Amino acid sequence: MLRRWESWYYAAGDLGFNFVWQSIELYLLFYYIRDLGMAPGIAAGIFLAGAAVDWVTDPLVGAVADRLAPRVPLRAWVSVGGPLSVLLLCLAFAPPPVPAAWIPGYALVTYLGLRFAYGIGNIPYGALTARISPDANDHLVLTSARMQGAALGGLIAALTYALLPTGRVGGADFRLGALILAALAMPAFLATSWGTRERVAPPATARLHLGRTIAEMFTLVARSSALRRLMATILMVGLAVTLLNKSLLFLFDQVGAADIGYYVALTPSLSLLLTAPLWSRLAERIGQARTLRLGAVLLFLAVVLASVSRGLAPMLVWITLSIIAVQGMSVMFWSLVPGAVAACEQEAHAAGYAVRVYAVATITRKLAQALAPQLIALALFAPRGSILMILAAVAFLTVAVVVLFPPVEERSILHRP
Repeated sequence: MLRRWESWYYAAGDLGFNFVWQSIELYLLFYYIRDLGMAPGIAAGIFLAGAAVDWVTDPLVGAVADRLAPRVPLRAWVSVGGPLSVLLLCLAFAPPPVPAAWIPGYALVTYLGLRFAYGIGNIPYGALTARISPDANDHLVLTSARMQGAALGGLIAALTYALLPTGRVGGADFRLGALILAALAMPAFLATSWGTRERVAPPATARLHLGRTIAEMFTLVARSSALRRLMATILMVGLAVTLLNKSLLFLFDQVGAADIGYYVALTPSLSLLLTAPLWSRLAERIGQARTLRLGAVLLFLAVVLASVSRGLAPMLVWITLSIIAVQGMSVMFWSLVPGAVAACEQEAHAAGYAVRVYAVATITRKLAQALAPQLIALALFAPRGSILMILAAVAFLTVAVVVLFPPVEERSILHRP
């Protein structure tokens, strides 16, 4: 049975990880282009390279974590990857100690290290949901708490950057912000490592053979329809979330309201903090897949509103509605991952797949996160309004995917004969 405060110990991990991730998601691309003076294409290419490295390293992390469990509990990975990721975050936002021509290289190296360290801690952390409790309702509770922890982490990160003194080019002092967030993240990672309990023992696994284990992951994707459906949802929702978040500062910069953009950057985390319990409660009533579709339709309607309105006030309205929609979809797709775990482990009783399924989910999310900067870079070379057109296309495709190729809910897996 889930202990009263255990969900919050678990949520503390995403509090710490979102100090890191929101710094990447909302500010790093802007920092590369505006502060370091990189060309948009080069900056976007660094993000794409980071995703390419993730596609290799994340399966390795998932395979090793699955094979070493339960000798090495999943929560132990948080206490290693978490602190390492905040250290590299500080290096990513530090003034490059190299000549100007080498700045892109320095940014690439620090970013690749940051993504790898983040994966070491975050992939096993996500799989903890399936190992803390076997109960589907507990998974919703844990996911909701995790999303609120993530929201609080993002809110603190956004407030930190918004309230700091300006840096050398007139925007936030990103270096000082990263140092402050690194100090705040350490106790959060320790809370998760010490305060959670893994009650669901993974099925027995064979001796660790990395090559064979990685090959099994591709076989798993080919075999499992539930996993492919989840991947399609994560790809489109992740693309919508990342495109919206990364474009916020650029959208307000284009209309001459860059200062407002820093405060609007608080909205994703504030929305998640306030609405995650509401989205979860709605999912308990009508189901996770239906709630996911509702969020997709709300996003599309908000973008339609943007296309027929002008001015700062309507812009704030449609952006807020879009953020509420994408945050609700994020809560739903993470709560649907245990269903894919259950489906995979039901088909293969001799193997534990929790971390590998979360690795596949994370890789898919990172693919979406790598594609979004490419679209933004393309839009920055095009006439004003191109970001909105791209967002409208992504919103439409998201609705199509979640309606025509919906993910499988855990309850339907558990009730199979």
